[in-house]
Amino acid sequence: MRSGSAAQHERILRVFERFVESAHEAGLVRMRVEDEVLDGDAITIDGRRLTNFGTCAYSGLNTDPRLKQAAIAAIERFGPVFSSSAAYTSVDLYTTLEQGLAEMFGGSVIVPTTTTLGHLSCLPLVVGPNSTVLIDIQAHSSVHLATQVLRSTGIEVSALPHNDVEALETAVAQACQEHDQVWYLADGVYSMLGDVAPVETIRRLLERHPELWVYIDDAHGVGWAGRHGRGVVLGQMDLHPRMIVAASLAKSLGAGGAALVFHDPELAARVQIAAGPMTFSGPLHPAELGAAVAAVEIMLSDEQPEMQRRIDQQIRLVARLGRELGLPFGAFAHTPIWFAQIGKHDDAVEVGRRMIEDGYFLNLASFPAVPLGQSGLRFTHTLFHDEEQIEAMLRTLARHIHGVVGERVIDLTDDAPAMVELLETEYDDAHLT
Repeated sequence: MRSGSAAQHERILRVFERFVESAHEAGLVRMRVEDEVLDGDAITIDGRRLTNFGTCAYSGLNTDPRLKQAAIAAIERFGPVFSSSAAYTSVDLYTTLEQGLAEMFGGSVIVPTTTTLGHLSCLPLVVGPNSTVLIDIQAHSSVHLATQVLRSTGIEVSALPHNDVEALETAVAQACQEHDQVWYLADGVYSMLGDVAPVETIRRLLERHPELWVYIDDAHGVGWAGRHGRGVVLGQMDLHPRMIVAASLAKSLGAGGAALVFHDPELAARVQIAAGPMTFSGPLHPAELGAAVAAVEIMLSDEQPEMQRRIDQQIRLVARLGRELGLPFGAFAHTPIWFAQIGKHDDAVEVGRRMIEDGYFLNLASFPAVPLGQSGLRFTHTLFHDEEQIEAMLRTLARHIHGVVGERVIDLTDDAPAMVELLETEYDDAHLT
Protein backbone atom coordinates (compact mmCIF):
# COMPACT_ATOMS: atom_id res chain seq x y z
CA MET A 1 0.00 0.00 0.00
CA ARG A 2 2.86 2.35 -0.89
CA SER A 3 1.61 5.73 -2.11
CA GLY A 4 3.15 9.12 -2.86
CA SER A 5 5.66 10.80 -0.57
CA ALA A 6 6.73 9.44 2.78
CA ALA A 7 4.35 11.86 4.52
CA GLN A 8 1.44 10.82 2.30
CA HIS A 9 2.26 7.18 2.83
CA GLU A 10 2.30 7.63 6.61
CA ARG A 11 -1.01 9.47 6.52
CA ILE A 12 -2.63 6.68 4.51
CA LEU A 13 -1.25 4.07 6.91
CA ARG A 14 -2.70 5.91 9.90
CA VAL A 15 -6.12 6.03 8.27
CA PHE A 16 -5.95 2.34 7.43
CA GLU A 17 -4.73 1.32 10.89
CA ARG A 18 -7.45 3.32 12.63
CA PHE A 19 -10.09 1.77 10.39
CA VAL A 20 -8.84 -1.78 11.02
CA GLU A 21 -8.68 -1.22 14.78
CA SER A 22 -12.24 0.08 15.04
CA ALA A 23 -13.56 -2.65 12.78
CA HIS A 24 -11.75 -5.35 14.76
CA GLU A 25 -13.19 -4.05 18.02
CA ALA A 26 -16.66 -4.35 16.46
CA GLY A 27 -15.97 -7.98 15.46
CA LEU A 28 -16.00 -7.30 11.72
CA VAL A 29 -12.43 -7.94 10.52
CA ARG A 30 -9.47 -10.20 11.38
CA MET A 31 -11.75 -12.50 13.36
CA ARG A 32 -11.34 -16.26 13.91
CA VAL A 33 -14.24 -18.66 13.55
CA GLU A 34 -14.65 -21.11 16.43
CA ASP A 35 -16.75 -23.86 14.86
CA GLU A 36 -15.71 -27.46 15.35
CA VAL A 37 -17.32 -28.27 11.98
CA LEU A 38 -18.52 -25.76 9.39
CA ASP A 39 -21.96 -26.43 7.95
CA GLY A 40 -21.97 -23.63 5.39
CA ASP A 41 -24.58 -21.04 6.29
CA ALA A 42 -23.30 -20.01 9.72
CA ILE A 43 -20.10 -19.29 11.63
CA THR A 44 -19.34 -18.81 15.30
CA ILE A 45 -17.35 -15.75 16.41
CA ASP A 46 -16.75 -14.86 20.07
CA GLY A 47 -19.29 -17.51 21.05
CA ARG A 48 -22.04 -15.97 18.91
CA ARG A 49 -23.67 -18.01 16.14
CA LEU A 50 -23.99 -15.83 13.01
CA THR A 51 -25.62 -16.42 9.64
CA ASN A 52 -22.71 -15.85 7.30
CA PHE A 53 -23.32 -13.45 4.42
CA GLY A 54 -19.59 -12.86 3.98
CA THR A 55 -18.49 -15.98 2.10
CA CYS A 56 -17.59 -16.27 -1.58
CA ALA A 57 -18.61 -19.94 -1.76
CA TYR A 58 -21.45 -19.01 -4.11
CA SER A 59 -22.21 -22.56 -5.25
CA GLY A 60 -21.96 -23.98 -1.73
CA LEU A 61 -19.41 -26.62 -2.70
CA ASN A 62 -16.75 -26.07 -0.05
CA THR A 63 -18.57 -28.31 2.45
CA ASP A 64 -19.87 -30.76 -0.17
CA PRO A 65 -19.15 -34.37 0.94
CA ARG A 66 -17.88 -35.24 -2.55
CA LEU A 67 -15.16 -32.59 -2.35
CA LYS A 68 -14.24 -33.66 1.17
CA GLN A 69 -13.90 -37.30 0.17
CA ALA A 70 -11.87 -36.39 -2.92
CA ALA A 71 -9.53 -34.29 -0.78
CA ILE A 72 -9.12 -37.12 1.75
CA ALA A 73 -8.44 -39.65 -1.01
CA ALA A 74 -5.77 -37.38 -2.49
CA ILE A 75 -4.05 -37.02 0.90
CA GLU A 76 -4.11 -40.79 1.37
CA ARG A 77 -2.43 -41.20 -2.02
CA PHE A 78 0.16 -38.42 -1.83
CA GLY A 79 0.26 -37.08 1.74
CA PRO A 80 -0.55 -33.50 2.85
CA VAL A 81 1.98 -31.96 0.44
CA PHE A 82 3.98 -33.10 -2.58
CA SER A 83 7.20 -31.19 -1.97
CA SER A 84 8.57 -30.60 -5.44
CA SER A 85 8.60 -27.77 -7.91
CA ALA A 86 6.20 -28.55 -10.74
CA ALA A 87 9.11 -27.77 -13.06
CA TYR A 88 10.44 -31.20 -12.05
CA THR A 89 7.55 -33.39 -10.95
CA SER A 90 3.89 -33.07 -10.00
CA VAL A 91 1.14 -35.51 -9.15
CA ASP A 92 -1.14 -36.83 -11.89
CA LEU A 93 -4.15 -34.99 -10.44
CA TYR A 94 -2.80 -31.92 -12.24
CA THR A 95 -3.41 -33.61 -15.59
CA THR A 96 -6.95 -34.60 -14.64
CA LEU A 97 -7.70 -31.10 -13.39
CA GLU A 98 -6.25 -29.32 -16.44
CA GLN A 99 -8.24 -31.53 -18.81
CA GLY A 100 -11.47 -30.93 -16.89
CA LEU A 101 -10.89 -27.17 -16.74
CA ALA A 102 -10.16 -27.07 -20.49
CA GLU A 103 -13.56 -28.63 -21.13
CA MET A 104 -15.22 -26.34 -18.62
CA PHE A 105 -13.77 -23.10 -20.01
CA GLY A 106 -13.34 -23.99 -23.67
CA GLY A 107 -9.64 -23.11 -23.88
CA SER A 108 -6.14 -24.18 -22.93
CA VAL A 109 -5.65 -24.04 -19.16
CA ILE A 110 -2.73 -23.87 -16.76
CA VAL A 111 -3.15 -24.03 -12.97
CA PRO A 112 -1.31 -21.52 -10.72
CA THR A 113 -1.63 -21.88 -6.95
CA THR A 114 -3.55 -18.58 -6.58
CA THR A 115 -5.03 -15.95 -8.89
CA THR A 116 -2.46 -13.46 -7.55
CA LEU A 117 0.41 -15.70 -8.61
CA GLY A 118 -1.42 -16.30 -11.88
CA HIS A 119 -1.41 -12.57 -12.64
CA LEU A 120 2.24 -12.28 -11.62
CA SER A 121 3.09 -15.28 -13.78
CA CYS A 122 1.23 -14.27 -16.89
CA LEU A 123 1.25 -10.51 -17.34
CA PRO A 124 5.01 -9.81 -17.11
CA LEU A 125 5.58 -12.57 -19.66
CA VAL A 126 2.89 -11.80 -22.25
CA VAL A 127 2.98 -7.99 -22.26
CA GLY A 128 5.53 -7.12 -24.93
CA PRO A 129 8.16 -4.34 -24.88
CA ASN A 130 6.31 -1.86 -27.14
CA SER A 131 3.07 -2.16 -25.21
CA THR A 132 0.93 -0.01 -23.00
CA VAL A 133 -1.47 -1.16 -20.30
CA LEU A 134 -4.89 0.25 -19.47
CA ILE A 135 -6.43 -0.95 -16.22
CA ASP A 136 -9.81 -0.29 -14.64
CA ILE A 137 -9.22 1.66 -11.44
CA GLN A 138 -11.43 -0.78 -9.52
CA ALA A 139 -9.70 -3.94 -10.82
CA HIS A 140 -8.67 -6.27 -8.05
CA SER A 141 -5.63 -5.33 -5.98
CA SER A 142 -3.83 -8.45 -7.20
CA VAL A 143 -4.09 -7.26 -10.81
CA HIS A 144 -2.79 -3.83 -9.85
CA LEU A 145 0.06 -5.60 -8.06
CA ALA A 146 1.11 -7.23 -11.33
CA THR A 147 1.17 -3.82 -13.03
CA GLN A 148 3.84 -2.71 -10.57
CA VAL A 149 6.11 -5.38 -12.05
CA LEU A 150 5.24 -4.12 -15.53
CA ARG A 151 6.08 -0.54 -14.55
CA SER A 152 9.46 -1.67 -13.25
CA THR A 153 10.29 -2.92 -16.76
CA GLY A 154 9.34 0.38 -18.38
CA ILE A 155 5.78 -0.47 -19.45
CA GLU A 156 3.42 2.50 -19.22
CA VAL A 157 0.32 1.75 -17.12
CA SER A 158 -2.73 4.02 -17.10
CA ALA A 159 -5.75 3.68 -14.82
CA LEU A 160 -9.19 4.26 -16.35
CA PRO A 161 -12.38 5.38 -14.58
CA HIS A 162 -14.38 2.40 -13.41
CA ASN A 163 -16.52 0.83 -16.15
CA ASP A 164 -16.49 4.10 -18.12
CA VAL A 165 -17.15 2.79 -21.62
CA GLU A 166 -16.54 6.12 -23.33
CA ALA A 167 -13.20 6.59 -21.57
CA LEU A 168 -12.22 3.02 -22.44
CA GLU A 169 -13.06 3.40 -26.12
CA THR A 170 -11.18 6.69 -26.35
CA ALA A 171 -8.10 5.37 -24.53
CA VAL A 172 -7.96 2.19 -26.61
CA ALA A 173 -8.30 4.06 -29.92
CA GLN A 174 -5.54 6.49 -29.02
CA ALA A 175 -3.19 3.86 -27.59
CA CYS A 176 -3.58 1.58 -30.60
CA GLN A 177 -2.18 4.34 -32.83
CA GLU A 178 0.99 4.52 -30.74
CA HIS A 179 1.77 0.93 -29.62
CA ASP A 180 2.15 -2.54 -31.09
CA GLN A 181 0.11 -3.99 -28.22
CA VAL A 182 -2.51 -2.40 -25.99
CA TRP A 183 -3.60 -4.41 -22.97
CA TYR A 184 -6.85 -3.79 -21.13
CA LEU A 185 -7.00 -5.28 -17.61
CA ALA A 186 -10.29 -5.60 -15.74
CA ASP A 187 -12.39 -7.82 -13.49
CA GLY A 188 -15.27 -9.88 -14.79
CA VAL A 189 -17.20 -9.28 -11.57
CA TYR A 190 -15.91 -6.57 -9.27
CA SER A 191 -15.48 -7.92 -5.77
CA MET A 192 -16.76 -4.88 -3.85
CA LEU A 193 -19.61 -3.40 -5.90
CA GLY A 194 -20.61 -6.65 -7.57
CA ASP A 195 -20.95 -4.97 -10.97
CA VAL A 196 -19.58 -6.52 -14.15
CA ALA A 197 -17.21 -5.69 -16.97
CA PRO A 198 -18.69 -4.17 -20.16
CA VAL A 199 -18.40 -7.43 -22.06
CA GLU A 200 -20.16 -6.29 -25.23
CA THR A 201 -17.91 -3.23 -25.46
CA ILE A 202 -14.83 -5.40 -24.95
CA ARG A 203 -15.97 -7.76 -27.71
CA ARG A 204 -16.53 -4.86 -30.08
CA LEU A 205 -13.15 -3.27 -29.29
CA LEU A 206 -11.34 -6.58 -29.90
CA GLU A 207 -12.94 -6.81 -33.33
CA ARG A 208 -12.13 -3.19 -34.17
CA HIS A 209 -8.54 -2.98 -32.92
CA PRO A 210 -6.11 -5.81 -33.80
CA GLU A 211 -3.55 -4.30 -31.41
CA LEU A 212 -5.84 -4.81 -28.41
CA TRP A 213 -5.39 -7.66 -25.92
CA VAL A 214 -7.67 -8.22 -22.94
CA TYR A 215 -6.86 -9.80 -19.57
CA ILE A 216 -9.88 -10.48 -17.34
CA ASP A 217 -9.86 -11.61 -13.72
CA ASP A 218 -13.21 -13.38 -13.43
CA ALA A 219 -12.50 -14.92 -10.02
CA HIS A 220 -15.93 -13.95 -8.65
CA GLY A 221 -17.87 -14.80 -11.81
CA VAL A 222 -16.85 -18.43 -12.22
CA GLY A 223 -19.05 -21.30 -11.05
CA TRP A 224 -22.44 -19.61 -10.82
CA ALA A 225 -22.57 -18.07 -14.32
CA GLY A 226 -22.07 -19.29 -17.87
CA ARG A 227 -22.19 -22.73 -19.46
CA HIS A 228 -20.52 -25.25 -17.13
CA GLY A 229 -19.94 -22.32 -14.75
CA ARG A 230 -17.27 -20.83 -17.02
CA GLY A 231 -18.05 -17.36 -15.72
CA VAL A 232 -19.68 -14.04 -16.44
CA VAL A 233 -17.35 -13.10 -19.30
CA LEU A 234 -17.03 -16.43 -21.11
CA GLY A 235 -20.73 -16.94 -20.49
CA GLN A 236 -21.40 -13.95 -22.75
CA MET A 237 -18.72 -14.34 -25.40
CA ASP A 238 -16.43 -17.02 -26.78
CA LEU A 239 -12.81 -16.93 -25.73
CA HIS A 240 -11.21 -14.46 -28.15
CA PRO A 241 -7.75 -15.25 -29.61
CA ARG A 242 -6.43 -12.08 -27.90
CA MET A 243 -8.06 -12.68 -24.53
CA ILE A 244 -6.78 -14.34 -21.36
CA VAL A 245 -9.12 -15.11 -18.47
CA ALA A 246 -8.05 -15.78 -14.89
CA ALA A 247 -10.36 -17.78 -12.63
CA SER A 248 -10.37 -18.80 -9.00
CA LEU A 249 -11.05 -22.37 -7.91
CA ALA A 250 -11.34 -21.28 -4.26
CA LYS A 251 -14.69 -19.48 -4.43
CA SER A 252 -17.63 -21.07 -6.25
CA LEU A 253 -15.68 -24.26 -6.86
CA GLY A 254 -14.94 -24.67 -3.16
CA ALA A 255 -11.46 -26.11 -3.64
CA GLY A 256 -8.19 -24.22 -4.05
CA GLY A 257 -5.94 -22.87 -6.73
CA ALA A 258 -6.62 -20.89 -9.86
CA ALA A 259 -6.82 -21.23 -13.62
CA LEU A 260 -5.47 -19.20 -16.52
CA VAL A 261 -7.43 -19.76 -19.73
CA PHE A 262 -5.82 -19.12 -23.13
CA HIS A 263 -7.11 -19.39 -26.68
CA ASP A 264 -3.61 -20.24 -27.94
CA PRO A 265 -2.18 -23.47 -26.48
CA GLU A 266 1.34 -22.36 -27.39
CA LEU A 267 0.97 -19.19 -25.34
CA ALA A 268 -0.39 -21.24 -22.44
CA ALA A 269 2.62 -23.57 -22.67
CA ARG A 270 4.99 -20.61 -22.75
CA VAL A 271 3.55 -19.18 -19.55
CA GLN A 272 3.60 -22.61 -17.94
CA ILE A 273 7.28 -23.11 -18.77
CA ALA A 274 8.80 -19.64 -18.60
CA ALA A 275 6.86 -17.69 -15.96
CA GLY A 276 8.85 -17.43 -12.75
CA PRO A 277 6.04 -18.11 -10.23
CA MET A 278 5.02 -21.23 -12.18
CA THR A 279 8.50 -22.61 -11.47
CA PHE A 280 9.54 -21.11 -8.16
CA SER A 281 6.28 -21.07 -6.15
CA GLY A 282 4.97 -24.23 -4.55
CA PRO A 283 2.41 -26.60 -6.07
CA LEU A 284 -1.22 -27.01 -5.17
CA HIS A 285 -1.52 -29.40 -2.25
CA PRO A 286 -3.05 -32.81 -2.99
CA ALA A 287 -6.21 -32.05 -1.00
CA GLU A 288 -6.82 -28.92 -3.09
CA LEU A 289 -6.21 -30.81 -6.31
CA GLY A 290 -8.54 -33.64 -5.34
CA ALA A 291 -11.31 -31.26 -4.30
CA ALA A 292 -10.87 -29.19 -7.47
CA VAL A 293 -11.19 -32.27 -9.69
CA ALA A 294 -14.43 -33.19 -7.90
CA ALA A 295 -15.75 -29.63 -8.23
CA VAL A 296 -15.05 -29.53 -11.97
CA GLU A 297 -16.90 -32.82 -12.39
CA ILE A 298 -19.93 -31.17 -10.76
CA MET A 299 -19.59 -28.11 -13.01
CA LEU A 300 -19.61 -30.37 -16.07
CA SER A 301 -22.61 -32.39 -14.86
CA ASP A 302 -26.36 -31.91 -15.23
CA GLU A 303 -26.37 -30.60 -11.66
CA GLN A 304 -24.76 -27.26 -12.48
CA PRO A 305 -27.67 -25.67 -14.44
CA GLU A 306 -29.98 -26.21 -11.45
CA MET A 307 -27.42 -24.63 -9.13
CA GLN A 308 -27.18 -21.69 -11.49
CA ARG A 309 -30.98 -21.36 -11.63
CA ARG A 310 -31.20 -21.17 -7.84
CA ILE A 311 -28.53 -18.47 -7.62
CA ASP A 312 -30.30 -16.55 -10.38
CA GLN A 313 -33.50 -16.71 -8.34
CA GLN A 314 -31.68 -15.36 -5.28
CA ILE A 315 -30.20 -12.47 -7.26
CA ARG A 316 -33.65 -11.46 -8.49
CA LEU A 317 -34.99 -11.61 -4.92
CA VAL A 318 -32.27 -9.33 -3.56
CA ALA A 319 -32.71 -6.85 -6.42
CA ARG A 320 -36.47 -6.66 -5.86
CA LEU A 321 -36.28 -6.34 -2.08
CA GLY A 322 -33.34 -3.95 -2.26
CA ARG A 323 -35.44 -1.52 -4.29
CA GLU A 324 -38.50 -1.98 -2.12
CA LEU A 325 -36.52 -1.36 1.08
CA GLY A 326 -34.54 1.58 -0.32
CA LEU A 327 -31.19 -0.07 0.29
CA PRO A 328 -28.33 2.12 -1.04
CA PHE A 329 -26.79 -0.47 -3.35
CA GLY A 330 -23.82 0.75 -5.37
CA ALA A 331 -24.99 -1.36 -8.31
CA PHE A 332 -27.94 -3.52 -9.27
CA ALA A 333 -25.92 -5.91 -11.40
CA HIS A 334 -26.98 -9.51 -11.90
CA THR A 335 -24.45 -11.04 -9.48
CA PRO A 336 -24.57 -12.50 -5.94
CA ILE A 337 -22.35 -9.66 -4.63
CA TRP A 338 -23.99 -6.54 -3.20
CA PHE A 339 -22.58 -3.36 -1.71
CA ALA A 340 -24.69 -1.16 0.54
CA GLN A 341 -22.91 2.17 0.65
CA ILE A 342 -23.16 4.02 3.93
CA GLY A 343 -20.50 6.75 3.66
CA LYS A 344 -18.55 7.29 6.84
CA HIS A 345 -16.39 4.44 8.05
CA ASP A 346 -17.60 4.72 11.64
CA ASP A 347 -21.23 4.56 10.52
CA ALA A 348 -20.53 1.47 8.44
CA VAL A 349 -18.84 -0.16 11.43
CA GLU A 350 -21.82 0.65 13.63
CA VAL A 351 -24.27 -0.87 11.15
CA GLY A 352 -22.06 -3.96 10.89
CA ARG A 353 -21.91 -4.22 14.69
CA ARG A 354 -25.70 -4.03 14.96
CA MET A 355 -26.06 -6.71 12.30
CA ILE A 356 -23.84 -8.98 14.40
CA GLU A 357 -26.02 -8.31 17.44
CA ASP A 358 -28.99 -9.50 15.37
CA GLY A 359 -27.12 -12.62 14.23
CA TYR A 360 -25.74 -11.68 10.80
CA PHE A 361 -22.13 -11.42 9.60
CA LEU A 362 -21.52 -9.12 6.63
CA ASN A 363 -18.24 -7.84 5.19
CA LEU A 364 -17.19 -4.33 6.07
CA ALA A 365 -15.90 -2.60 2.93
CA SER A 366 -13.77 0.40 3.76
CA PHE A 367 -10.59 2.15 2.65
CA PRO A 368 -8.51 0.99 0.80
CA ALA A 369 -10.94 -1.57 -0.65
CA VAL A 370 -13.20 1.38 -1.51
CA PRO A 371 -12.38 5.10 -1.71
CA LEU A 372 -12.39 7.25 1.40
CA GLY A 373 -15.90 8.37 2.27
CA GLN A 374 -17.55 5.45 0.49
CA SER A 375 -17.51 2.81 3.22
CA GLY A 376 -20.29 0.30 3.40
CA LEU A 377 -21.22 -3.31 3.94
CA ARG A 378 -20.73 -5.93 1.26
CA PHE A 379 -22.73 -9.11 1.45
CA THR A 380 -22.97 -12.20 -0.69
CA HIS A 381 -25.58 -14.92 -0.89
CA THR A 382 -24.85 -18.54 -1.67
CA LEU A 383 -26.63 -21.85 -2.07
CA PHE A 384 -26.13 -22.31 1.67
CA HIS A 385 -28.86 -19.68 2.18
CA ASP A 386 -32.59 -20.00 1.67
CA GLU A 387 -34.87 -17.17 0.61
CA GLU A 388 -36.27 -16.67 4.11
CA GLN A 389 -32.77 -16.06 5.50
CA ILE A 390 -31.99 -13.60 2.72
CA GLU A 391 -35.21 -11.64 3.17
CA ALA A 392 -34.83 -11.47 6.96
CA MET A 393 -31.26 -10.22 6.63
CA LEU A 394 -32.20 -7.54 4.09
CA ARG A 395 -34.99 -6.18 6.25
CA THR A 396 -32.65 -6.08 9.24
CA LEU A 397 -29.97 -4.33 7.19
CA ALA A 398 -32.39 -1.69 5.91
CA ARG A 399 -33.59 -0.98 9.44
CA HIS A 400 -30.08 -0.51 10.79
CA ILE A 401 -28.82 1.60 7.90
CA HIS A 402 -31.75 3.98 8.16
CA GLY A 403 -31.44 3.97 11.95
CA VAL A 404 -27.73 4.83 11.97
CA VAL A 405 -27.32 7.25 9.07
CA GLY A 406 -30.82 8.41 8.21
CA GLU A 407 -30.74 10.89 5.36
CA ARG A 408 -26.93 11.04 5.29
CA VAL A 409 -26.55 7.94 3.12
CA ILE A 410 -24.47 8.91 0.08
CA ASP A 411 -25.00 6.80 -3.00
CA LEU A 412 -22.25 6.14 -5.55
CA THR A 413 -24.28 8.12 -8.10
CA ASP A 414 -24.30 11.29 -5.98
CA ASP A 415 -22.69 14.41 -7.38
CA ALA A 416 -18.95 14.82 -6.81
CA PRO A 417 -19.35 17.99 -4.66
CA ALA A 418 -21.22 16.01 -2.01
CA MET A 419 -18.41 13.48 -1.81
CA VAL A 420 -15.75 16.20 -1.67
CA GLU A 421 -17.59 17.88 1.19
CA LEU A 422 -17.75 14.59 3.11
CA LEU A 423 -14.04 13.94 2.64
CA GLU A 424 -13.08 17.43 3.74
CA THR A 425 -15.14 17.23 6.92
CA GLU A 426 -14.23 13.68 7.95
CA TYR A 427 -10.66 13.22 6.84
CA ASP A 428 -8.83 16.45 7.61
CA ASP A 429 -5.38 16.31 9.23
CA ALA A 430 -6.72 17.01 12.71
CA HIS A 431 -9.01 14.00 12.47
CA LEU A 432 -6.06 11.73 11.67
CA THR A 433 -3.78 12.68 14.56
